[in-house]
Amino acid sequence: MIFLILSFLSYILILIFFYSWHPLFMGVMVALQSILIGLSIYLFSAVSWFSYLLFMIFLSGMMVILIYVSSLASNLTMKYFFLSFKMMMFFMSLFMLFILLYYKNTYFCDNFIDFSNLTVTIFLAGKVYSKEMYLFTLLIICYLLLVLILIVKNSMFTKGPLRSNT
Repeated sequence: MIFLILSFLSYILILIFFYSWHPLFMGVMVALQSILIGLSIYLFSAVSWFSYLLFMIFLSGMMVILIYVSSLASNLTMKYFFLSFKMMMFFMSLFMLFILLYYKNTYFCDNFIDFSNLTVTIFLAGKVYSKEMYLFTLLIICYLLLVLILIVKNSMFTKGPLRSNT
C-alpha cells in the first residue's frame, strides 16, 4: 500500500511539474520527486545506503541549479497553481483506479524482497568497497567526478556577471 501511495504522489508531482512555470518551483518539484524515489528504493531494498546516496547526489545537483536559477530569475514573480474541480476529480479517479488495481494484484506486490538472500545483502551493505560492489562504486565515483568538472567549468567565467544585462 505504501508503494501505491508513493507512486501516486510521484505521478501527481510529475503532472504539477508540467503546469509550473517558475524555475524555483520546478526545482522544488524535482527535489520532492527525488525524495519520493529515495523512499521507494529504501522501502523495497534491504539496504538504505543506496537510496541515501542517490538522494544526496540529486540534492547536491539541485543546490547548484538553485543558485544558478536564483541569480537568473531573481525578480520573476511566482504564479500560484490551483487545481480546478475537473483536475481534482481526475486525480481522485486515478487514485481509485490505482487502489483497485493494487487490491486485485496484491499477491504480486508481496514478493519484492527475497528473504533467503538477506544475509548476502546485509554483508554487501557493510562492505561498500567490496569486490562485488566495485563496479557500482567506480560508476558513482566517475559520475561525481564528471559533475564536479562540469560545475567548475560552468562557474569559471571571466567576462561579466552570471546574469546578462540584455
